[in-house]
Amino acid sequence: MEIKKYFKNILKSILNKECGKQITVNVLTTSPSEKLKGKNILITGGGRGLGYYIAKRAVLEGANVVITGRSQETLKKATDKLGDTVKYLVFDVRNVEDVKTLFAKAEKILGDKVNALVSNAGISLHEGDFRNVTEENWDMQIDTNLKGNYFAVTEFIKYLEGKEDKSGNIVVITSERAKRPDDIPYGISKTATSSFVQCIATKVIAEGIRVNGIGPGVTASDMTGFDKDGNMYAQWQPTERIFMPEEVAEVATFLLSDVSSCINGEIITCDQGRYISRW
Repeated sequence: MEIKKYFKNILKSILNKECGKQITVNVLTTSPSEKLKGKNILITGGGRGLGYYIAKRAVLEGANVVITGRSQETLKKATDKLGDTVKYLVFDVRNVEDVKTLFAKAEKILGDKVNALVSNAGISLHEGDFRNVTEENWDMQIDTNLKGNYFAVTEFIKYLEGKEDKSGNIVVITSERAKRPDDIPYGISKTATSSFVQCIATKVIAEGIRVNGIGPGVTASDMTGFDKDGNMYAQWQPTERIFMPEEVAEVATFLLSDVSSCINGEIITCDQGRYISRW
């Protein structure tokens, strides 16, 4: 898959040069205002990509953060950059048995209750259409994106329900593809994820637990192959640009904060409305 990604990026570069367009994105962010002060947040897949930028923004807003991922090296590099208020746990969301003890371990590291979960870990293998899907690719994406998210959310709710103060906050990263029919594992897993997010949200809000989702469009990251410091031109986008992880992190921070307390069971799609039109 790395070879495919390499040639895919070369093709993008050639097309961008041929069209003669060069787009850079200046991200506007709100000034930090300690919206997450005192909150303890666990972010799966927080060592790089979107999870990393959500962690970075959460720290600016005063949160204590635990990031998880499969690579200790990646997590160590991330925490070195993010600072002392960020710790890490090596963890694979596909292992349901490990999920059952994850939040107790995070609480021990943080020294207090975990208040919020950002269920972000996910992968896409970019098969194109159903003719290219293998059983191995199916299992890897469904296990990570659907099973991993599902059991992370359900085990966190069980963890909260075991506390005297049951309140908590969950933000699940889905995708713009969740708003449309799809034929490849990535899109199917994200559609199913959005479904359980909205259903579970209605069942736990009375306990003070909010569950929402974010459906990013194509965002510069390792998974998409777009370099956030490179050319952000994308002809198919409404404003001809790729999105930045900092933009999605702003939305995540809003949902994690108490100022969004009236929002529950929503999937906020961050693609400038592209999902409304046909692919």
